[in-house]
Amino acid sequence: MRETTTPGLRIKTRQAVTESLADTALELFDTTGFDQVTVADIVAAAGISQRSFFRYFSNKEDVVFGDRIPSAEEVRDELLRHLDGNHVWGALRATFRTAALQMDADGGRWKRATRVICHTPGLRARYLEKHLAWSDALVPEIASRIAPDGPDSELRAQAMINTALGCFDVALMHWSDDTANLSLAVLVDEVFGFVQFPTPE
Repeated sequence: MRETTTPGLRIKTRQAVTESLADTALELFDTTGFDQVTVADIVAAAGISQRSFFRYFSNKEDVVFGDRIPSAEEVRDELLRHLDGNHVWGALRATFRTAALQMDADGGRWKRATRVICHTPGLRARYLEKHLAWSDALVPEIASRIAPDGPDSELRAQAMINTALGCFDVALMHWSDDTANLSLAVLVDEVFGFVQFPTPE
């Protein structure tokens, strides 16, 4: 019995420590500024050693990103779930709404991480690199549905996907600075609703 329960307990303990350490670091980043906070500052606030910090994170950036940002493959798979029976813009809207619902479920931590990313140029650049990877993964799926035989299908797909990413960013930034506890999913629906693409005939 001990052999089957111990690993699970270790995983839970590690996860709890990781989340607690991340919360401490994110609070410092959010109030003081990411570039101004050192690993020494984080471990002092958390009451652990630097050696212990590096057991959980390889650097400060990993505290902010960790495994929070979905991979290109995960975003593509989510899009594919919504493409059947939907216009592609509706599928993109549903894809990002799903991400928003997941973020709403852990709103406090996500809001803080988002503010840190948006207010730190280096982190913002890394986040935009994720956007490029998402776009590369989504373009073939969208292009094949909006104009499979058209010479401009890839161009149209890129325009649509980058518009969707822009809508998500607008909702995300507004949500992260909001103090009224608005739902990100509701904001995503609202912002995406400002944009209309013609449906194929």
